[in-house]
Amino acid sequence: MATKRKAAAMATAEDDDPVDPSDELVFIGLGGCQEVGRSCHILQYKGKTVMLDAGMHTGREGMSAMPYFDDFDLSTVDILLISHFHLDHAAALPYVLAKTDFRGRVFMTHPTKAIYKWLIQDSVRVSNTSSTSDQRTSLYTEADHINTLPQIETIDFYTTHTVSGVRITPYPAGHVLGAAMFLINIAGLNIFFTADYSREQDRHLVAAEVPNKTTVGKIDVLITESTFGISNAPPRAEREAGLLKGVSNIINRGGKVLMPVFALGRAQELLLILEDYWQRHPELQKIPIYYTGNTARKCMVVYQTYINAMNDNIKRIFRERMAEAEAAGNAKGVSAGPWDFRFVRSLRNLDRFDDVGGCVMLASPGMLQSGMSRVLLERWAPDPRNGVLMTGYNVEGTMARTILSEPEMIPAIMSGGHAGAGQNMGRKVRDDDAAVMIPRRCTVEEFQFAAHVTGVENVEFIEQVASPHVILVHGERSQAARLRSRLLDLNSRRLASNPKAHQTKVYSPENGAEVKIPFRKDKIAKVVGKLAQIPPPNSADSDDSRVVSGVLVQNGFKLSLMAPEDLREYAGLTTTTILCRQHITLATAGIELIRWALEGTFGSIEETSHVKSEANGHTGQNRSNGVKDEEEADEEIVPEPQRTFLIMGCVALKWSGREKQIELEWEGNTMNDGIADAVMAVLMTVESSPAAVKYSSSKSSHHHHHVHEQNGISFPHNEHKNISSDDRFSRLCMFLEEQFGDHVAPIETPKVSVQPDTKGTPAADAEVKEEQSDEEIDIESAQAAERARLAAMGIPVPGLEIRVDKNVAKLWLEHLDVECGNAVLRDRVKAVVERAVETVAPLWAVREQVKV
Repeated sequence: MATKRKAAAMATAEDDDPVDPSDELVFIGLGGCQEVGRSCHILQYKGKTVMLDAGMHTGREGMSAMPYFDDFDLSTVDILLISHFHLDHAAALPYVLAKTDFRGRVFMTHPTKAIYKWLIQDSVRVSNTSSTSDQRTSLYTEADHINTLPQIETIDFYTTHTVSGVRITPYPAGHVLGAAMFLINIAGLNIFFTADYSREQDRHLVAAEVPNKTTVGKIDVLITESTFGISNAPPRAEREAGLLKGVSNIINRGGKVLMPVFALGRAQELLLILEDYWQRHPELQKIPIYYTGNTARKCMVVYQTYINAMNDNIKRIFRERMAEAEAAGNAKGVSAGPWDFRFVRSLRNLDRFDDVGGCVMLASPGMLQSGMSRVLLERWAPDPRNGVLMTGYNVEGTMARTILSEPEMIPAIMSGGHAGAGQNMGRKVRDDDAAVMIPRRCTVEEFQFAAHVTGVENVEFIEQVASPHVILVHGERSQAARLRSRLLDLNSRRLASNPKAHQTKVYSPENGAEVKIPFRKDKIAKVVGKLAQIPPPNSADSDDSRVVSGVLVQNGFKLSLMAPEDLREYAGLTTTTILCRQHITLATAGIELIRWALEGTFGSIEETSHVKSEANGHTGQNRSNGVKDEEEADEEIVPEPQRTFLIMGCVALKWSGREKQIELEWEGNTMNDGIADAVMAVLMTVESSPAAVKYSSSKSSHHHHHVHEQNGISFPHNEHKNISSDDRFSRLCMFLEEQFGDHVAPIETPKVSVQPDTKGTPAADAEVKEEQSDEEIDIESAQAAERARLAAMGIPVPGLEIRVDKNVAKLWLEHLDVECGNAVLRDRVKAVVERAVETVAPLWAVREQVKV
């Protein structure tokens, strides 16, 4: 049974009160905190666990590239959400599904899964060929990746799904095709995870937008990237112009352009830019544009499939190409659409690449750690006519970051790089081989086309979301610190101008650190069934303190309060009453000794039945039919009648005198079971007591009721059976003092109701003073009579006064009424008094008053 808490009582809780661990949101960064790479985060709230991303660090190898999975029990994860297909966000997923005890469900968008399949498969093959035998660590195989694909479930943007009581809604992130931001709702708490996102309108993706607060409600926690800290970028048109100028300069001097990119993502955006520029400049159309990568052609099919997931620019080009294809009768144009490039050639490997003349090469991987991009860098770096154009984010510790400083020499770690591209292309030299240094004479330029939000755009987005808690991830330590400092500065300025403005707490945790955010939310239960027919308490009336009791049923995070008989209809549950019986044979102890022992433990017990019987039903007279009775015995053995007692109002004790057997019967529940156990313990103790043994050794049996001497055996007076009113009053005071301290004082003046005459006339008003003296005498007489009446009932004082700070509560002892202006204190005093009454039994015994 449960009672509903009052909102007023919840409001009195101070901020420094201890918080229930289930009311704390716990954030644990297993990777991607104060670094870029191996993104993986854990959210725990209300017994639910959500895992965000499972990536690998692109600048490391083996287990060092993995998130710290050993620091967390993955078997407790309910949901794993993958934001997009990039390796630093999804490459560890096959390991999680195949090599750990993860048992949850995995979700990503449809385009993400389609590209993830080919991208991870290619990554496994490349890692197996590019790692040396000493460095190679088989984290998972290609078979592990393929076998775990069926475990991944796909969802669409703007659709809400409830999984294990957790609601998830994906929103477009604008980072790459299929990239999602997730709104996660756990027990009414809204958590928004942006992952990598972009607010820029580019040539093929929809920019990320702030969720509509009118539909989703307030965002309680925002988890966002801090990749570029507070830095800004030039306008999009200016950056495109600078990139195309850099390409033209290299081509005009007879060089080759190397643009290291990830196979999917920004590569498609750069291809659209180059395709448009080539189309507008016929003099460049003789210069080939190559797009390399084992998965390039396969994944382009995905881009052709999900045109509806892109922006209006792509849809416009698709309609134009479709119209052209229909006019020319070419169905191929209809199927390919905007991604049927006219000046871009797909290059699977370098075996057939004729490295002669100028060209533009978009090669993966973007970090220049291995693969085709590294082979071409080592091949083209010594020629000053060539140039490297960096367009993405460059992770610290990679060649992409190193080459920006334009070193004089770079290590040649790829064998076969100068001898053409055979089957050994892409394989690193062994660790025991001496690293060969080659000169770098090519030019290096950087243009910001990373699909990440800039620092200025990120701050604006965070301010629009207006979440009270912001957690910064996916950013190097310095960048995260700068962004955190900027947000805290804006928060201080906002509070200085408007003290009532929302305050933002910003967290930038390290990997492995826990962030605990308390959320005190009122627990609201919906009253249904018969209980809903009871009128609710009047909130305007502080004295209206009705309590609604019933069964509290939790379904997910929803609470319902209902009567037990409504469980089947409203909760689909059935109720069962278990009646427990226990039989005990006591050969030595008599009923009076048993009763005395029970009264010493439980106080006064109630005898519910006492059946009298005659000896064998005979009277020694002739029967009415004239037949003489059988010969009477010399001595009749009178059996003791069956007697029944009720202990603590819940355990019935039935005693059979002849069989010396006791039957205990009670309704099974936690409280009654405990009382029954205590009763059985008392009975077993009585059975082995010396008094019971002496009583059982008596030669004759003599039944007596309510006596303390039996066959020469005296039972001492049970002081707990009939406790005096003074003793009960002192115990009540003890309870109150334990709860409220020494601020408990008696009230000497009783409550009396003397009705003054309010229908006075002007003549009667002249006699007010005389009437007041008479009224005072009447009041004193009434008070004296009331004190006498209470004393006759055994009530020593009319009431007690309890002070807590400035609040005063009055407890009137006759009916145990509580008067107090503070509803919380009044309810607390009532609860203590009710517990005291249950413990010390009824406080006052009504005595018969002699009528005069």
